[in-house]
Amino acid sequence: MKSMANNHKSTILIVDDRPANILALEKLLEKNDRVFINAITGQDALKIALNKEIDLIILDVQMPGMDGFEVAQILQSNKRTKDIPVIFASAEKREHKFMIKGYEEGAVDYLNKPLDPDITRAKVAVLLKLQSQKKELLEKNYALVKYGLLINNSADLIGIIDAVTLKFEEVNNAFTTVLGYEREELKGSSLLFYLDDKDRGTVAKFIEQPKDRLSFETCIYCKNRTLKWLHWHVVVKDEKWFANARDITEIKQVEEIRNYLATVVKQSNDAIYLHDNEGKIISWNEGAEKIYGYSENEALQMSVWNIIPGYLQNSMQEILNSITRGEKILSLETKRITKHGKVIDVLFSATAIMDQYNNLKSIAITEQEITQQKIADEQIRQLHQDLQKNIVQLQETNKELESFSYSISHDLRAPLRALNGYAHILEEDYAAKLDEGGVRILNFIKGNSYKMSTLIDDLLNFSKLGRKEISKSTINMDELVLEVVNGLKSTANNANFKISHFPAAFADYALLRQVLINLLSNAIKYSGKKEKIEIEISCITEKDKTVYFVKDNGTGFDMQYAAKLFGVFQRLHGTEYEGTGVGLAIVHRIISKHGGRVWAESEPDKGACFYFSLPEAPSAENQPSDNNGTISNAHVVH
Repeated sequence: MKSMANNHKSTILIVDDRPANILALEKLLEKNDRVFINAITGQDALKIALNKEIDLIILDVQMPGMDGFEVAQILQSNKRTKDIPVIFASAEKREHKFMIKGYEEGAVDYLNKPLDPDITRAKVAVLLKLQSQKKELLEKNYALVKYGLLINNSADLIGIIDAVTLKFEEVNNAFTTVLGYEREELKGSSLLFYLDDKDRGTVAKFIEQPKDRLSFETCIYCKNRTLKWLHWHVVVKDEKWFANARDITEIKQVEEIRNYLATVVKQSNDAIYLHDNEGKIISWNEGAEKIYGYSENEALQMSVWNIIPGYLQNSMQEILNSITRGEKILSLETKRITKHGKVIDVLFSATAIMDQYNNLKSIAITEQEITQQKIADEQIRQLHQDLQKNIVQLQETNKELESFSYSISHDLRAPLRALNGYAHILEEDYAAKLDEGGVRILNFIKGNSYKMSTLIDDLLNFSKLGRKEISKSTINMDELVLEVVNGLKSTANNANFKISHFPAAFADYALLRQVLINLLSNAIKYSGKKEKIEIEISCITEKDKTVYFVKDNGTGFDMQYAAKLFGVFQRLHGTEYEGTGVGLAIVHRIISKHGGRVWAESEPDKGACFYFSLPEAPSAENQPSDNNGTISNAHVVH
C-alpha cells in the first residue's frame, strides 16, 4: 500500500517582504510535485504555518515589523510547527554571528543572497525528500501502533505458533485475560501442553496433515486449572500458525443447558406437545404418550381436536384464539379424551410461539393428570426451570462483572495514564515557564491522577472479592498480627501498639491479613493528629466464635452514621483524611464471606473500636483452651 506521504505535493512557504524575491525563488525551485505559498510579513507566515501543512519554510531574515529570527523563534515554540525545516535567506545579515543565531533559532541552513541556484535547488530537494521520508516513517509507525493496539486489546486470543513444534512464539494480552497465563509463560511452550488427552491427539494430527487453513475447537486448561472452550481459526503460512481463538465457554454451557432442557421436556411425565394454527400436532413427548396412550407416530398424524371432548371444542377454540393474540394460559382445569376413550381431568397451560416476523409458528401445550404427585412434579419442574434461569442470570452477571473490570483496567486506565503522562511532560518541558499558580494547578492534576489510580485499584480489589473463593486454613494469629504491625510501624513512629495473645484462627490467610491491614491503617490514619497514638489489638473468645477488635484514640465518629461505614465510597470525614472509602467495604465483604460479622463503636474525639467475628475452627485442636469469654493477656510494641 502506498503511503500518503508519497501521494501529495510538497508545500513550500516563502517568506520575504519583497514580492520580486518571492517570484524569483518560486521560478528557481519550480517543479510539478511542489506547491508554493508566500507571505510578505512574519505575522502572515505564522498564520499560514499554523493552519496549513507546510513541508519547508524559506525565511528572509531582514523584514519590517517582525524579522525572520522572531518568526523562527515562535515556530520552534509551537508543537504544531516546531518540526517544519526552516532555511534562512539573507542579503544584509551575512556575518558569521547572524548565521550562528539562525542555527540557534532552529534553522537547518543559512543561505546568503544572491542565492546560488544549483546549491539552493539541491538543498531544497534533499530537505523535501527527508521531510517526505519522515512523514512516511511516522505514518508507518502510527499504523504499527494501531495494529498493535488492535491485537493487544482484542477480546480474542491472537498468537503466532510454530507449525512443526506447536510452540507459542507471540501472544496478545487476551491470553492473560482469558486463561490467566502471562505472555512470557506461554512463549516457548507448546500448545499441546495445555490440552487434555483427546484434544492433544486431534491437534497433533494437524502437524502430520498440513493444511492452509484450520478450524477446530479445543478444551484448554487455564492457569487456575479450570477448563475453557476455545474455537480456533488458523492460517498456515511459512511454517507458522497465525491463530485466532475465541472463548466459547459460555456458548457451550448454554448448549448443555438447552440440550438438558430438551431431554427434560422429552422425558417429562407431563404431556408437552406443539400444534400449528390449524390444530395439527407437530411434536409429542413421552409424557403425552403415557397420559393419552398415543405413540409419537400416531399423534403426528392427528389433530389436537382428537383429544378434546366435543362439548368443549367451541370454548377451546376461543381459548386458542386468545393464545394466538399473545395471551398465556396457566393451569386451566379442563378435560381430555385418551386413546381408549377415557375422559380425564388435566391442568392445561399454553403459549404461542412466534417467528421473527411475529407470525404464529405453533402453540406449545403442557397438560397434567391432576393428582398430588403431579402437582409436586410441576413444582419440581418449575424449580428446575428457575434454577436454569438463575444459572443463565449468574452467567450474565459474571460476564457483566468481567466487562466492568475490563473497562476499569483498560478504558479508565488508558486516559488516566495519558493524563498523568501529559502532566509529567508539561512539568519537564514547561515548568520554567509556569508561574506559581500554574505549578499549583499542575501539582493538583498529578495528585488527583494518583488518587484516581488508587481508587481504580481499590474498586477492582473490591469487585474481585465477590468472585474469589476463600481457602481456609489454621492461622497463627500471634504471628500474623505482629507481621502486619511491623509492616505498618514505619507509617506511625509515634504509635504504641498494645497486642494480645490470640487463639488460632480458621480462615483464608491472605484475606484475613488484608482485614488487619485495612483496620490498622485506618486506626493510624484517624489517630494521626494525636501527639501520641495508642492502638490496641485484642480478642474476646466466645462459645462458637472469636471476636477480634482494633481500638484507637483517634478522631472517632458519631454513631448515628455508623451504618454508612462499611458501604463503598462512604466516608464520614470528607476530604480531611486521605482515602477512597473502599477499605472498610473490603473488610465487610471478607468477613461476610467467612460467615462472620463486622461492627464499630465510637464517640467523636474519643477514638473508635472496630470489631469482627470469625466462627471457631471445626476441629478441637483449633479451639482455644485458656480463653473463655475473656480478653487475652497483652504486650506492648513501640
